[in-house]
Amino acid sequence: MKVIEEVIVYENPQPLLVSRQAVFPGVVQLNNDELLALFSIGQAFDAADQRAYCCHSADNGRHWSAPEPLHSHEYGTVQQSESFKPLLLDDGTLIATGYTFLRPDALTPIVDEQTFAVLPMHNKVSFSADGGHIWSVPENIEIGGKPLEMSGPCIQLASGRVLGAAAPFHLGTSGHEGWIICSDDHGKNWSKLSTFFAAPGGTIAAWECRLCEISPGRVAVLFWAYDTVNKANLTNRLVISMDGGVGFGAAIDTGILGQAANLVALGNGELLTIHAHREAPVGLVVRRSQLVDNRLDVIETLDLFADAGLGSDTSDIRKQFGSLKFGQPSLLELRNGEVLATCWMVENGQHVIKSFIVEL
Repeated sequence: MKVIEEVIVYENPQPLLVSRQAVFPGVVQLNNDELLALFSIGQAFDAADQRAYCCHSADNGRHWSAPEPLHSHEYGTVQQSESFKPLLLDDGTLIATGYTFLRPDALTPIVDEQTFAVLPMHNKVSFSADGGHIWSVPENIEIGGKPLEMSGPCIQLASGRVLGAAAPFHLGTSGHEGWIICSDDHGKNWSKLSTFFAAPGGTIAAWECRLCEISPGRVAVLFWAYDTVNKANLTNRLVISMDGGVGFGAAIDTGILGQAANLVALGNGELLTIHAHREAPVGLVVRRSQLVDNRLDVIETLDLFADAGLGSDTSDIRKQFGSLKFGQPSLLELRNGEVLATCWMVENGQHVIKSFIVEL
């Protein structure tokens, strides 16, 4: 594997005049081969004015249009900061799923510094029928009575069912688990399908969950495992379902000490994964692996970047979230055979959206 080009999808064009920090990207390829990227822009990493934007590329990610707001709706008296990820459905419709935090004012943080309580959160869905140029006003969706950290894109199975993987979001020391959610009507209605991970006592959180369909009905979920009692990042965990996400086997320890991660299936039991390593050695790494029984055998690795200056304060989870300098990496297999690896990162003092075009 090798990187053949690095591309800035978005960076603030006027950093001396205005603050526009970009985070949390998701990218899909449309039926006409264009790429669509969704990400959030706000005054700061956790700014109350953070809203979703979209842009397009017509040349496999080399150049991108200027970002446009996902919608122009104003939420009312209580501002809501947004994060969405796109999915292209089999009928050509696009859906964007994610969440908003309800922001009482510009200076109240998402996580309380003393109690670790999290601001109220709404899960939402939006639809586009024209390739992502016009989107519906995001609508609230209720799933299992809990706010979910829907930070990753959903997938559509070969059966047509839409699946998502997410954890009920809180920062307590117990009661954590990972859920599979589903929709059988192209994203209009949702329900909880199963629990893909639950440690004894719920003391291990499953965050930044990402999933793929390895083969029809065989679903893999890769996630950031965090020990809430010992305040420690664990190695990424992988769980496998053989029945479309209804049931899952025991969690597989990948042996990879990463946090936010993502994956795509390459066929013949091979997985391509990407891992944000925020503890030494710090960097963003792509791994090509073979899934064999209950283990992941790494065949090849590719460092997209290595920079100790991008590490995080891991002394507790609030400080870790507050000191992130890159994250939410994703992988997209393009129809020309290339792979687009995308993340947000701090570069020259600015939060930017960056892609690496990879040749396998």
